[in-house]
Formats: sequence, C-alpha cells, structure tokens
Amino acid sequence: MKQTGIVDRFEGDDVVVEIGGKMVNFSRADAPAMLGEGMVVIIRDGRIAEIDQIETQRLEDDMRRRFERILGKQSDE
Repeated sequence: MKQTGIVDRFEGDDVVVEIGGKMVNFSRADAPAMLGEGMVVIIRDGRIAEIDQIETQRLEDDMRRRFERILGKQSDE
C-alpha cells in the first residue's frame, strides 16, 4: 500500500514522518540519501521509498506565498 507523508525531523537513526496527522518513525538507513525536513515522501512496504519532488515543490511554493502575504510582499508570479 502506498502512502504519502511529510518529513518532520531527524532523531538519531530515525526519520520522523507525519502521515495523516500521526508521527511515524522510519529507519534513516533505508531512506533516500538527499532526504530533508519538509519533503513529501512516498511510503511503500513500511519504508520511505522515494521523495515526491512535485508535491515537495508545491508545498514549498505554497509556504513561500503564505510568508510573503504575512510579510506584506508581492509574489513574483
């Protein structure tokens, strides 16, 4: 079964991922090498299988727009 989640943080040898409002720990050793906090990941067979680049970029763009609104700046778009 495929699920998606967002990397919340790293704790020692674990990657903590938020999936449906719950925090789930995964082995850092089994995760993709370029994994970072805030990235959207695809979970398969109980491990982080890959980074969802498209959803990660959408999330980053949305957060940038929100910060710009808060700070009163115009978006480049």
